[in-house]
Amino acid sequence: MFRARVFRSGGRLLGLWSCVFVLAASAPAVSFTNPIMSSGADPWIAYQNGYYYLTYTSGSNVRLRQGRKLTGPAGVAEAKAKTVFTPAAPYNKNVWAPELHFIQGRAYLYFAADDGDNANHRMYVAQGHANGTPTSFTSKGKIFDPTTDRWAIDGTVLQADDGALYFIWSGWPGAVDGRQNLYIAPMSNPWTISGPRVLLSTPTEPWESWIQEGPVILKRNGMVFLVYAANKSWTDNECIGLLVNTDGNYLNPASWTKQPQPIFSTYVGPDGAVYGPGHCSFTQSLDGTEDWIFYHAAKSSGAGWDRNVRMQRISWAANGYPVLGRPVPAGILLDGPSGDDFTLPRITEVAPQTGRKIRIRGQAPLPLQTNRWTIEYSGNLSRWHTLSNVSGLQFAAEVVESLTSSNRFYRIRFAR
Repeated sequence: MFRARVFRSGGRLLGLWSCVFVLAASAPAVSFTNPIMSSGADPWIAYQNGYYYLTYTSGSNVRLRQGRKLTGPAGVAEAKAKTVFTPAAPYNKNVWAPELHFIQGRAYLYFAADDGDNANHRMYVAQGHANGTPTSFTSKGKIFDPTTDRWAIDGTVLQADDGALYFIWSGWPGAVDGRQNLYIAPMSNPWTISGPRVLLSTPTEPWESWIQEGPVILKRNGMVFLVYAANKSWTDNECIGLLVNTDGNYLNPASWTKQPQPIFSTYVGPDGAVYGPGHCSFTQSLDGTEDWIFYHAAKSSGAGWDRNVRMQRISWAANGYPVLGRPVPAGILLDGPSGDDFTLPRITEVAPQTGRKIRIRGQAPLPLQTNRWTIEYSGNLSRWHTLSNVSGLQFAAEVVESLTSSNRFYRIRFAR
């Protein structure tokens, strides 16, 4: 719909029209409470072309939720889940921890699956369409190091600044159930490992028990971090650890430094409790000013794998390291992500200038899904002419034009 405002200048009425999506431009700040999903585990959040995508462990397939923002009715957590890929038998059981990555113009799914026997858990890849939209996928098969085809789960991709790709996952050192280490290997393309696996990190601290899993890459200001889940995921002791890369040599274990204590763990306090926070992922607010963690936690103490999905804002220390703080208990009202109140595309100013000229400014400060923005004018509201044409996911324009008629109407239009 459209909303009109009227300005008077030099005895003339100037009509101003601006395109309105759903909410008023002055909408109040949003708020929310955890959990954002009443059930779920291993949440993975991604953002591409104006949409957030959320996937999580569902057991036998890969399901995606899509939303324009993180919270509320249009938020990704409340969106309807759609099945976008179902693995073929026999390796279509225990489908764990799917991740959606956008690499070289395409969407890729990475997930663990087995044939009903956990010892046969391996990592698999599915490729999306060439247009980059994550709507349907084609299997690219198992992704593995053929020299040591061992148990593997929780695979993720590190995309280096130079375009190089690295696969990181949790695996056994041998052929039988045992310690879970983190491994890394180079990739020749998004579905192929091109070198032997390298032992990146192994559990050495009491708080890790014998498990490192759920690796995820987090980047900021030129620094590269590997955040991972530690300890037994079916207990209250699950927590989150941190590795810091020191020199950009990702295949060298000596280039990664483990922090001596978990950076996120069980909290019990006067305002409530959160047990076993673990497997996580990260994203930014719509306006890019905030960083947020999505993670799972047990529904109650001793709940085992009965978990739900939560989110909260993180911060950064003076040394550039992420600060996750403490997990916030359920039911506590939290401020929503910046931009989730949707500051809308609008005409922001119509100002008379000297010499029968008028200045028009318009903006859409948030990355909404669109390709082309225009400011248009009309003398009769029926025939419109373009004054400016800006492409991109964000819009800001200023136009100064000469008045040629007594009535002039302006509007913002967009094309997806």
